[in-house]
Amino acid sequence: MSQLAPMMAPPSQKLVVNVIQAEGLQHMNHFTGDHPFVVCEVKHVDPNLPATKAETKPVNEGDTTCPVWNEALELDSWQPGEALQFTIYDKGLLGSKTEGKAMLPSEFFYPNGFRGMISVVGLPDARLRLEVPSMMEGQLSGMPASTSITYQAPPVVYAASTPGFSSQIGATYAAPTQSVYSSQQVMMPETVQVAAPQKLSVSILQAQGLQHMNHFTGDQPYVVCEVKHVDAQAEATRVETKPATEGDTLNPFWGETHQLGPWHEGESLEFTIYDKGLIGAKTEGKVLLTPDLFYPNGFSGMVNISGLPHAQLHIIIRVLGPVAVENETVVTDGATKSKKKKKKEVKVGKKSKGCC
Repeated sequence: MSQLAPMMAPPSQKLVVNVIQAEGLQHMNHFTGDHPFVVCEVKHVDPNLPATKAETKPVNEGDTTCPVWNEALELDSWQPGEALQFTIYDKGLLGSKTEGKAMLPSEFFYPNGFRGMISVVGLPDARLRLEVPSMMEGQLSGMPASTSITYQAPPVVYAASTPGFSSQIGATYAAPTQSVYSSQQVMMPETVQVAAPQKLSVSILQAQGLQHMNHFTGDQPYVVCEVKHVDAQAEATRVETKPATEGDTLNPFWGETHQLGPWHEGESLEFTIYDKGLIGAKTEGKVLLTPDLFYPNGFSGMVNISGLPHAQLHIIIRVLGPVAVENETVVTDGATKSKKKKKKEVKVGKKSKGCC
């Protein structure tokens, strides 16, 4: 069996999300009155999958700045590892205006469920109350049925420019611990440099504390994530988000998930935040995420942006497994020569595909 065979993807399942209420929304339709509603969308790891979303009914009565929906939304196709994006709209005569957005990472509700409030990006005092039932039998592990938690920001902050970790809560990368890193380095096999190339899932959710850079055209920030290959001759591997053109562009929300590969063990990820202008793009700042922070257990949290004292970037990294190699099956009667010839053919095919 080939060592480069792709990992089995987790089966899709139905997910139920209870959208209960919101607090701290703004008046947006002064003529017709506010009619807020929520759209919940699955941020699929595979960008080729069809969109999976559901929405509540607009609230027409009561306090529409603190609307109550109490609706259960069913999402037919969700896989473990996929985040949920919530967009709050205000329905008007000619269309809908966006109030704000919120993101709930998968690790916050799978498999033990979630009950609490999440912050709404773009509205400083707004919160959205949600409930995702547990996907395990019985009550939530370690959480009584009456417990309510508030998710305002990821639980960890990693300062990219600081070699050590702070002991204060809110500036600590808590898992895995430093001792785990040490044991991994000691026990790491010598074959790590020839291990199979991996595919990563990179979720770029939002940034906070950016600066105005394009006063004439307005700010349009976007993020480029690039693998810092150990082999300087390797072809560039990068993905980028779409520019954020609406809402608070100093605290932009992208909510995008991309697949990135090939990536090899030992290679860092560099995130560069740009501001798109008429003639080109200006650099806001950069983040360098070293591999020991996301391999093999992944990473979810806020990272400090170098060059901007109070700016942070919220990202999620997941290791999807080895990159699939087509026609890698080796014929046994050809022994070593046949295997080398087959691998050579695969490499040529990949290179020619990248050039065309």
